[in-house]
Amino acid sequence: MAFLFVYPPLYDLICRLCKRERRTVLVPWEDVVAVCGFNPSLGPGAITGFGWNFALLPPDPERPGYTLPGAGIIVSVGGLPGALSQWEYIRRFMEEGVDATTTAAREWGVEWYDAYVAREKAECERTNDSARWRRFRRKRLWEHARFAHWYTEYRMKHILPKAVPRDWLAEWSKPLPNSQWAKPSQAVTELSEHLRAAYQRGEKFVEMGDIEKRFGVDVPKAPHASYPTLPFR
Repeated sequence: MAFLFVYPPLYDLICRLCKRERRTVLVPWEDVVAVCGFNPSLGPGAITGFGWNFALLPPDPERPGYTLPGAGIIVSVGGLPGALSQWEYIRRFMEEGVDATTTAAREWGVEWYDAYVAREKAECERTNDSARWRRFRRKRLWEHARFAHWYTEYRMKHILPKAVPRDWLAEWSKPLPNSQWAKPSQAVTELSEHLRAAYQRGEKFVEMGDIEKRFGVDVPKAPHASYPTLPFR
């Protein structure tokens, strides 16, 4: 428990001493690289487990073929179908807008955690499986799950807002007018039309394979390079 309160300020102090720089990287959408990684866990003489990661990586404008070190988004997924579904969700949001996606659960607050526990308890009562409920509660207590969600919510509401200049986040988060929205290229728009038609025929995205080769659409690389910005100066 003491480590949880000592670690954050110690980490921030080390970052300041090492002059670690925070920056936001702006990348052309068509230059973003999506990767699904398969990571087997190796033990003495055998593979003990498997893991999958989905990553969105920004390119390095100074080194063609490389990504910016330390940048990007990496999340754990259950497998290749989960990674493809995650990518398709992000793609539709970026190319078609927020109305093309469904509302996602905010899986970090105490309210969400309490609702999650209530659903699990109701399911155990419905199936009369008291052993499953005991295992569930024992695992959550061992993980300090409710405290972790409370601490995450506390940091999101009270600590992280102080990490940026006053009113900067609200100003930066204002949506751009429609006239300034980036427009997908003709090739990406054509590819999206093929995907929509395939969905209407009942096809699944995870079974389509390389969609650029299948539909005969060659998506060119964006002519402009990404550039870094420093909002925390």
